[in-house]
Amino acid sequence: MKILFWMFTGFDRHVTSEHLLSAVIEQLCRAGHTVHILQKDTGGDLPAIPEALSEYDVTTDAIPFQNADKGNFVARYLAELRYIKACRQHLTADYDAVFLQSNTVAGFAVKAVRRKLPNAILTFNVQDIFPYNAAFSGTIRRGGAIFRTLAAIQRYAYRHADHVITISEDMKGTLVADGVEADKIEVVYNWSYQDAPYENLDPAPIAHLFEAGGFRVVYAGNLGVMQNVDLLIETANVLRTEPGIRFYIIGDGAYRQKLRLKAEAYGLKNVTFLPMQPPERAPLIYSAADVNVIPLRKDIYRTALPSKTATCLACGKPIILAIGTAGGFAGLAAEQAGCLVTEPDDPAQLADAIRTVRQRGERDSDVRFFLERFSRTENSRRYARIITGEHANPH
Repeated sequence: MKILFWMFTGFDRHVTSEHLLSAVIEQLCRAGHTVHILQKDTGGDLPAIPEALSEYDVTTDAIPFQNADKGNFVARYLAELRYIKACRQHLTADYDAVFLQSNTVAGFAVKAVRRKLPNAILTFNVQDIFPYNAAFSGTIRRGGAIFRTLAAIQRYAYRHADHVITISEDMKGTLVADGVEADKIEVVYNWSYQDAPYENLDPAPIAHLFEAGGFRVVYAGNLGVMQNVDLLIETANVLRTEPGIRFYIIGDGAYRQKLRLKAEAYGLKNVTFLPMQPPERAPLIYSAADVNVIPLRKDIYRTALPSKTATCLACGKPIILAIGTAGGFAGLAAEQAGCLVTEPDDPAQLADAIRTVRQRGERDSDVRFFLERFSRTENSRRYARIITGEHANPH
């Protein structure tokens, strides 16, 4: 089959999803299919086709794209619409299947595909559920005219896609409640950079990031509104008088400066900010932690599951999911991997969870949960089978 892989990012820069996309393309090529990537050219210095895919039958068109200010919601949305318009000439009728990466303008993208490729198998991957994520984070008002309009546009994409892949049962529940046919939705967890757990890693490349000794509470990743890293600052304030506990906040994003100013306003000496690190360092960083914290804003677990989750689980270190106790994934991770779960708006509860992990000593998380549900090979194969229509649909 000839497959169009329509991305709303570009391989020219590191993004959190690049290892996921690359693995799916690799599986499609190994199965004998040809893949053409339609992607953004954001002016980055990385190759448009990653080295890992260079041996396969992969081609690409990279569309020049100017990123809008992350804090300007309208400008970002309009930039995505311009990207779709620029891509339309590349939507030719000779593709048998189309994979559409998660994006905020999916209804327009799906409409463009259906006009040009009416008979292609269309798979829409939902990594976060827009506009519910924007409403839960406070960016737009749920129930307002803007929300209703944006939700209707996304619903067009769900309705006219053949398959919808999302990444947690909680997210599937949100989609079903929004009117998506349950039989159309497949849940495939995101994966890490390898199938095996991370063991005996050399800490030398990241040794300079951490102070010697002490109990390391680590958050590494995006510093945006949905990630709720404010909770770690508030928790560090609760634990400010407890010796030896140090918070490491590693990453960049729209809220980085706000977080630094809050820490400075509190006069916190137990928080260290570090810049975003290359993706290949993620396993080293999570393995160097005494506890990894994965926070989200209230109710965001219903619309997203951080991609770092798989790598944190693969490192076998204790994990605190500060995402809320009502979610199905939180309960599953607590039961099967021994993760602690706290509410997203309770720094005192998170502080108690950190104390609990510290008192336990060297107890690690159970990597069997990772092995059973987050396999890079098996999950990317599932993507490939769904994209090509080989997956047995219970419908």
